[in-house]
Amino acid sequence: MAREIYCKDVKFSEYSLWHRRQHSGVAMCDLDAIEMCIACNAPLILKETVKFKDQELFKGHSMTRQLAIKANLPAFIVWYKFIGEMPMYVLVKKIAPDYKNGYSSAPVKYPFDHWLKYLETKQAKHFDHCPKQSLFIEKISKDPILKNSKIYAPILSLRS
Repeated sequence: MAREIYCKDVKFSEYSLWHRRQHSGVAMCDLDAIEMCIACNAPLILKETVKFKDQELFKGHSMTRQLAIKANLPAFIVWYKFIGEMPMYVLVKKIAPDYKNGYSSAPVKYPFDHWLKYLETKQAKHFDHCPKQSLFIEKISKDPILKNSKIYAPILSLRS
């Protein structure tokens, strides 16, 4: 964890602030987000997220990348842009397991609905390995949006 606070509009927990004030013999990193299975909570994707305000596209991520490689999970940096409460787009840079052109690679811009489809696809692909498949089916079958989803249709067809 950096000792200096670079983002002045970020609210840090008391623990984070305490940790930053200690000596340089301890280090800490926070992981911004973990996409997980809706039924068994297995981790599916690791993410560092950044509110995009037309700033330089930089975000520390070495620990997230190392964790993703060890866990054999994909990891991304996701810069997100909202205007008010309206989601505009995400800028996505894959950082693990492959890392084409390293940090100098440009992120890819996606509409939020495209990013959501990717996240849904990761959920659906996990289904075959999920130890709680009945709970998975129960959760998606109760969601009125997912009842008509092409991504979840093969799973919903397994309902008895």
